[in-house]
Amino acid sequence: MSKERSIREEEEKRLTEVLGIVERRLLKELSVLGERRGDVVGIRQEFWDDVSFNFSDETELGETWSSIVQQAEILAERERSHKVASTAASRLALQRDNPYFARINFKEAGDGFKESIYIGRGTIVGDDGETFYVYDWRAPVSSLFYDHEPGPASYETPSGTIEGELTLKRQFVIRRGVLKHVFDTDETIGDEILQAVLSERSDTSMKSIVATIQKEQNRIIRDEKHKLLVVQGAAGSGKTSAALQRIAYLLYRYRDTLTPDQIVLFSPNPVFKGYVSRVLPDLGEANMRQMTFQELIESRLGRRYEVEDLFSQTEALSAAEGTPEGDARETAARYKGSKHFFETVNRYLKRLEKEGVKFRLLRFRKDTIVSVEQMEEHFYGVLGHEHFGDRLAKLRRWLNVQLDQWVDSQLKEPWVQEAAELTDDEEYQRAYVELRRRGGYGEETFDDEAQISELLMKRAAENAIAPLRKAVKGFRFLDPLATYRELFRSRTLFTACAPDGRLPAGYEWMAQRAEETMDRKELDHEDATPLLYVLEALEGFRKVDGEVRHLFVDEAQDYSPFQAAFLRRRFPRARMTVLGDFNQAIYAQAEESGGFGGWTRLVPAQETEVWRLSTSYRSTEPIVNFSKRILKPEDAEGISPFHRQGEEPLLASCADGAELADRIAADAKALLETGYATIGVIAKTARECANASALVKERLGDDVPVTLVTGGSANLPRGVSILPSYLSKGIEFDAVLVWDASDARYGREQDRKLLYTVCTRALHVLHVYCLGAPSPLLAASGGSVPATDSSSAQASNEAPTAADAAPAAADAAVPTNSGALPRAAKVQSATDVPSSAEVNR
Repeated sequence: MSKERSIREEEEKRLTEVLGIVERRLLKELSVLGERRGDVVGIRQEFWDDVSFNFSDETELGETWSSIVQQAEILAERERSHKVASTAASRLALQRDNPYFARINFKEAGDGFKESIYIGRGTIVGDDGETFYVYDWRAPVSSLFYDHEPGPASYETPSGTIEGELTLKRQFVIRRGVLKHVFDTDETIGDEILQAVLSERSDTSMKSIVATIQKEQNRIIRDEKHKLLVVQGAAGSGKTSAALQRIAYLLYRYRDTLTPDQIVLFSPNPVFKGYVSRVLPDLGEANMRQMTFQELIESRLGRRYEVEDLFSQTEALSAAEGTPEGDARETAARYKGSKHFFETVNRYLKRLEKEGVKFRLLRFRKDTIVSVEQMEEHFYGVLGHEHFGDRLAKLRRWLNVQLDQWVDSQLKEPWVQEAAELTDDEEYQRAYVELRRRGGYGEETFDDEAQISELLMKRAAENAIAPLRKAVKGFRFLDPLATYRELFRSRTLFTACAPDGRLPAGYEWMAQRAEETMDRKELDHEDATPLLYVLEALEGFRKVDGEVRHLFVDEAQDYSPFQAAFLRRRFPRARMTVLGDFNQAIYAQAEESGGFGGWTRLVPAQETEVWRLSTSYRSTEPIVNFSKRILKPEDAEGISPFHRQGEEPLLASCADGAELADRIAADAKALLETGYATIGVIAKTARECANASALVKERLGDDVPVTLVTGGSANLPRGVSILPSYLSKGIEFDAVLVWDASDARYGREQDRKLLYTVCTRALHVLHVYCLGAPSPLLAASGGSVPATDSSSAQASNEAPTAADAAPAAADAAVPTNSGALPRAAKVQSATDVPSSAEVNR
């Protein structure tokens, strides 16, 4: 018998044994799940039948309440049991499909015993409760698989370092409980597995990658020492995947003290939120809290002001591109996100401790209850010796006292008496009950009606000023907008607060812009974070999320230094993991230096670790090389593709919009028929996308699903998705069709990183179309070549290109190879790809 056959039989025997354990446990959990479901349904149906009601006296009322509470506790316990059983059954169902993906043999130093360790997405223990058949990939011993090749090896445990020798490293492809392939490897992760995973077609959501974690990613995932972890990675290098695996690892490592609610992930847009939402549940963990930065802003400012979001700002800047107004707006956006402005605002806040806070008067109809001057006098005069934070709470109490006094002063006013006379029977009854509770309507009282009348008048006055009470409770007597705006009304004030004593370039335009927009309670995106910072500083940062222990920020290069500092202040106890790529910094607010200085300044250097991931796994080697040439040589220098071959990207010019739509539609249809599931048509702006969507839908008809993805979209569907460039960040598609990468659309130096970002969204196929001359940024990426006769492609068994199917312009360009779409045979069968290793990097 050959060695390979012997190994396979050994592993198949082991797999059968493990699957038997999983199957028995799954049947047991399904039985429990059925029982618990029946219990929950039964209790809900009979809840009130099992409660004894008696309201005759206080004792019986108490017993009735106890009966209700007892029944509710029983229901809650059954619901918890049902949830536990459901989670266990789901996990076991995944393990039945693929119980493990790797095996290592490890011999501890000084110990003759050699242990075989199987690694999977979750632990599997034998029926005796002691024998480990499979170790969770997050267990300390599992790091041997990710970090070492056969030979001397060690791993860290809470009790210290374990050293020894790794004598075997083996990987498996298991699908639906069937062993497909066995690989012995001397590398960290075998290329066979990576090739299989990376060749797989994309899906509408990201998948777990535990079988293909690389050594450098594993170190990021398991880092427990640093307060700030910065991950700079090339497009497709697995930054986001590593972050999600890190969250899963932390929840496993600190499962007794850390909950998903104590972890927050900031996503670049709503589409991305939906895209990554399945990763943690696939690993048996509940999702962390996930939000966009805009959602954080809207939660605090959205009710008061009309707040522009980042995407609307990008559209506005694009529409004004090259104009004096557009240049001035871009300068303002960059400055208001800078460290200089953050320091200026901080110095301004310090100055506000002595003077300058703007207040809003409390007024009822035309009567002023408390004036702005009275608030200023009390805040800076009477309370001037108090700590700034304490003053606000005391001012709020003082304002409530002023409202109490005003209510008392109004009791004899005609409007109050009229309001009391209009009281309905229900309100009168409530007043009667309250008076009885106070001791009124007794045998010795003689002014009961007068008391009720007074009570009704007081309630009428209180009801009238209820909005003022609510405003005082919510600190609405502060005017943060006027306070912030003062920086742009007074040149003297700004220079006094600026760290260098100078006005920034474009100050006059910023001042005029503030006057125009803020009068209408409209906020430019670049003003939203500074205003929110001023608001929360005035209120004493009462909305601080002190319970959050870990903060993850994806696409961190797009956050300004001001936003980074604000998040540090908002989540003061959280350890931070920030991920990004300098080459994808596409927004005006991004730091011009092209680094993570806005983040690394927040934490001492000795508590910060910076990792760089240079290998791009997402795209084929031709696509990575094409995209690299868009960048400046010094920026592209550290990017290296994983050796996965594919067709050369196509670069073609179109005579007009009709031809462009023809080619895009033909491409999309051909790609879908070839077997690709997700096709991204990416235009520069939302306005272009709306036009592209209409044209492509008209040509494809109802047979092909075409979805226009907007800033409010939460899900990425299968089929053809048409979306603006800035919404494509963090997402990937089987094929990307770039809508008009011409000189007119991507001709400026500022467009370089945006075009690079768009092209790196493609997993397998990239077609770039231009209306007229291509962007000069594409010149080094290949450029135009003579057209290839479509018949030659068909004669060589290649499927005809979309360009072949559409009318070709005389100067149309095709890729440097045959330009054909890949044959169906080139796309690896899904049955040959390990489910445990499913990932779209």
